Amino acid sequence: MKSIRTFLLTRLVLGTAGLLGLAASIVFVIVTRSLESQFDQNLSDRVLGFASLFFQTENELSFEFSDELMPEYDREDEPAYFQVRFADGDWIEGSNTLHGEPLDVPVTATFEPVHWSAPLPDGRQGRFVAQLVEVHHVYPEEGPGRPQAAVLEVVIARGREPLAAAVRMVLANCIAFSLVLTALVGFLSWRSVDRGLEPAHRLAEVLRAIRADDLPARLEVGELPRELTQVVETTDALIHRVDAALKRERRTTADIAHELRTPISELLTVAEVALRSDVADEKARSLSTVRDVAWRMERLVSILLELARLEAGTERFTPRKFDLRNLVEDRLLRLRPIGLERSLSVYDKIAPGSTIEADPEVVRVVLGNLLDNAHDYCPVGGAVICRLEERDGSWRLVIENEAPALGREDLDKLTEPFWRGDAARSDRNRSGLGLALSRALAERAGLELELELEDGVLRAGLRPSATARARRAEPGATDPDDAASRASQSRTRREDAGRRPSANGHPKPWPPADRAG
Repeated sequence: MKSIRTFLLTRLVLGTAGLLGLAASIVFVIVTRSLESQFDQNLSDRVLGFASLFFQTENELSFEFSDELMPEYDREDEPAYFQVRFADGDWIEGSNTLHGEPLDVPVTATFEPVHWSAPLPDGRQGRFVAQLVEVHHVYPEEGPGRPQAAVLEVVIARGREPLAAAVRMVLANCIAFSLVLTALVGFLSWRSVDRGLEPAHRLAEVLRAIRADDLPARLEVGELPRELTQVVETTDALIHRVDAALKRERRTTADIAHELRTPISELLTVAEVALRSDVADEKARSLSTVRDVAWRMERLVSILLELARLEAGTERFTPRKFDLRNLVEDRLLRLRPIGLERSLSVYDKIAPGSTIEADPEVVRVVLGNLLDNAHDYCPVGGAVICRLEERDGSWRLVIENEAPALGREDLDKLTEPFWRGDAARSDRNRSGLGLALSRALAERAGLELELELEDGVLRAGLRPSATARARRAEPGATDPDDAASRASQSRTRREDAGRRPSANGHPKPWPPADRAG
């Protein structure tokens, strides 16, 4: 549908034309039948008129016909015809237009008029009537000497030209009336549709005036019909989302510039110091610092690229069953120095042999970021708890740590890129992208990352999304282990805490200061 106006007008006009055409056809049929009935009635009246022209006495039957009174039975141009016979078929009288040839009567005459259509003797289409009548004038009128009234067969035929002309006039009037009404309805429909679409034009003008750098809080378009009110409400919601996305993009761009400006300034400073120094050890320390700063910058760019890929939906994930306990133990072992340094009580409440169904790489990345944050931001001497909840065939991995500096209003901001709520989260060595990456990764892999704050305790939960749980519960669902065994295992995903090359080329764990944060 290219145009609502064209769509509505076309259907209104065509619908009206169809209805008017149907009505005109019905009227035409009714009027035509009425005209034919009147035409036949006229022929029947003529038969009775002819019966009144006969006079009967005891020995004689006379016919007082005058060509001057009925000239149509004697003219050459479009004449009429009649013939009169006795009921037994004996000829009595006929019009001069017959030229002595009797009319062909294919029906049996009765005292009721019988009508039919057939060609006239001159070839024109005509209408015929035949009827038996008694002579009206019988003399003497009373007394024993009054003879029995003779029974006559009267046949009259006329051309259909008057009837055809009347039918053509009725048809022309029906067509003209339909066309005039259709045009009137089309005009009124056009005005009505134009008036009905005026709010849409008004809305279009308002939308055209919107600028990307000045998005309105709501569209001001005046009073609108219910149908467009829904469109405006949806558009308002879309504008709010776009405005929020643009603000988030501007904030992210500014944060990226800020995050890169600091290490770049540090690189310039270290490089200048190295250039001015003649001490070999000082130059080596400068190069080591340059390497570390450059690697932090590369780490930041890598995480941003990973977020971009996740938002673009180009990554593919394959869920399968795997041992969660081994994954948690490995991660906690790597974080043990931090826990000891900060006197943290770390509780691993995941039973041996506990398995879950998910993409193991995704769980490893998300789990690593959650545990890293719990170790980094939990107060000194606090507790970090890791446990697995299983219920109704599903699972939920929970990481808890004390977070006295956080408020409920901070929960939605925790997964925003570069957000830092307090001084602990403003360390330049932390990018503020860890939870943002974790949530994006979890959502793309069919998982949900939930953040709750209760009595100063931050609880992060990872579990299958509602869509994934419903799909898994469907009859005939594919066994994830079988699917995983057939899936390609060639893809490589970055580790959550990351690995970087050491001087001898072997990978080694990232130091705590370099985590995504």
